[in-house]
Amino acid sequence: MLKASREKGVRAEVVRRRSFTWFPMTAAVVFYAIAMALAAFEQDEFAPSLVVAAFTLFFWLMGWNSAIRFTATRLSLTNVLVTSTVAWKDVAGVTADDGLSIRLRDGRILRSIAFGGSLIGAFTKYPTHQRARRILSEAHRDALRDGSGAGPVRLHASLDWRRPLVAAAVLSIPLLVIRAVSG
Repeated sequence: MLKASREKGVRAEVVRRRSFTWFPMTAAVVFYAIAMALAAFEQDEFAPSLVVAAFTLFFWLMGWNSAIRFTATRLSLTNVLVTSTVAWKDVAGVTADDGLSIRLRDGRILRSIAFGGSLIGAFTKYPTHQRARRILSEAHRDALRDGSGAGPVRLHASLDWRRPLVAAAVLSIPLLVIRAVSG
């Protein structure tokens, strides 16, 4: 799935694997419904609903937050909490042989949890991975029209904490309100 979004004032494209996104998100909705029921009906303890809400956050991190984002000049790959960002000029190529791989000029390889290798994918030749590879390869080709990179590869890895913090607040505040109202 290719989706446009806003990222630091620059239009970024987002590549997500539909099945890897919607299965965990469905699990997150179910777990959150359980957390709300626990918050409303569990009179003695509030911890169980927060534990179940933590599972909701985990499924959201795996399914929705883990994505590949790119602009005309850079590529960012988020796996749960860690985001790796590299300029397109430092990317040597994108392959989808054993899962999606982004090979850098210095030989390092970036892999996405969402587009990882699997036994089923080996038999089916990774159709969703091939689609993502085509999208990323086209963006890479467009970015290299200005020339390829020289010098050391600059890979920036960072802890992506803002989105998960907002998600944790969005998940826990309604639980606290339900708990306060139910008594």
